[in-house]
Amino acid sequence: MKLKNIIISAITGTLLATLGSSAMAQNYPRRPVEMVIPFGTGGASDIFARQYAQIATKYLGKPLIAVNKGGAGTIEGMTYAYGAPADGYTIMEITPSLLIVEAQNRSSIKFRSEFEPILKVQADVVLFGVAAKSDFKTIDDLVAFAKANPKKLKIGGLSPGGLDDYIANGFARAAGIQWTYVPYKSGSELKAAVLGGELDVYQDKLISFMSLASGGDVRPLVVLNDKLLPVPALKDVPCSVEKNINFTQGSWRAFVVKQGTPDNVKKIIIDAFQKAYDDPAYKEMEKKEMTDIVPGYMKADEFRKSWDVEFENYSKIFKDLGLVKQ
Repeated sequence: MKLKNIIISAITGTLLATLGSSAMAQNYPRRPVEMVIPFGTGGASDIFARQYAQIATKYLGKPLIAVNKGGAGTIEGMTYAYGAPADGYTIMEITPSLLIVEAQNRSSIKFRSEFEPILKVQADVVLFGVAAKSDFKTIDDLVAFAKANPKKLKIGGLSPGGLDDYIANGFARAAGIQWTYVPYKSGSELKAAVLGGELDVYQDKLISFMSLASGGDVRPLVVLNDKLLPVPALKDVPCSVEKNINFTQGSWRAFVVKQGTPDNVKKIIIDAFQKAYDDPAYKEMEKKEMTDIVPGYMKADEFRKSWDVEFENYSKIFKDLGLVKQ
């Protein structure tokens, strides 16, 4: 009799949990949903997330409220999202930064096991170039000089141990060269350093790079991609793979929820975010920011598989640089 009661209780509990989950989905969302942005206000990632949230709101049925948590190199935002219930009312924007944090072992929260993807929506291609007055006319010139003069060239980026650091050193490894990475606090400081001759090599995402190149201030030397870009001003700029440098890392933006979010709730979120991605307003936004140049879209399953590949790549480079916390 006692065993029978235990079995009945277990079955009842399972049924109630299932019904509760189903009811949650039927009623979801009943209130505004937080969009956690693990960056400060005013930057490119903040602007993107707010614009996307505005478009997705009309498909989700409730407002997506931006919550900026930009401290400790995205760790504050991840910690905030991790501390929220797995109920679909907290969605987080992500970039490669979260995988880099895990690769460097900088947080007790393991991103890949604690969050689930919704959708990857955008990719940003990166270019390398030099100031217009530089003696380097081609990427071949630059690589040849770097091989003959290890660590003499300086390449800049934003923050030590971040994506720019990885890209600079990942490219160097693939090209068989050594140069010195110099971190800066802001994009404006980085650009001033390039134009002022403080740096030899400039790296940036396409839209930012073109803002300088279009004015004749910098000369693009290579696109980190596996094919040429369909941009008239870059028609003669080779891609890295074409030059037998098999390194194509850029940036991207996507959305996740906490692990354990009910499947039926995730389905509602994915459907709303997919419709936002297909919305003409978003397509116009992509075009304006030049993030429609290379494919960035990935569904949840495919995107999740890509995390492990990127994580391993980050781990290898940052271990070599001594940036993995023990």
